[in-house]
Amino acid sequence: TRRTEIYKTASLRTSDCGAMSHVTGVLSVQADLANVTDMTVIEKLRHDTARYWDRAFLKAAMGVCALASNADGEVSLSERYRVDAILGAIERLQVHDPRDAVDIMNDYLEELREDPQEWETVLRDRISRYADDYKAARTLLRIAYLVIAADGPVSSAEKEEFDRICDSLAVDKNRIWGEFSNAATVTA
Repeated sequence: TRRTEIYKTASLRTSDCGAMSHVTGVLSVQADLANVTDMTVIEKLRHDTARYWDRAFLKAAMGVCALASNADGEVSLSERYRVDAILGAIERLQVHDPRDAVDIMNDYLEELREDPQEWETVLRDRISRYADDYKAARTLLRIAYLVIAADGPVSSAEKEEFDRICDSLAVDKNRIWGEFSNAATVTA
């Protein structure tokens, strides 16, 4: 860097002694390392802030995953694999530890088994918070579609769950289902 070049040049001009040049070079490398450490702390702060602010979105996304994967009464292995793929693919979710996300989904699935009416309401409320955010709502619906379609042909129970998620997000369920299913047919 420019700072390193200045220190090296200064040490060569002020001393013919190799030891002095070495000491000055070490000092400049230490100064550059301090800058790298500062940048790492700043980047970590950005990352942590993004994770904090998107925690609610993570919970909404895992709520969508829990409702969608449990729609037909069983959570298949292919649906779980699809959730893992989603966590790695969506930038907004990548700031979170995937194990935390899966733990949240597993907790939701357990709660749905113990008290389905209560927890469906709780999860739909978390999801509905994104009804006014078009991009977030669309992302949540893509997640729902991908999970529902993960284990083969979509059952009527899975389609009904997708419709309920659309209702939670105030999105036209027929239009969006058509868009997603047409896109899946074209790419398949």
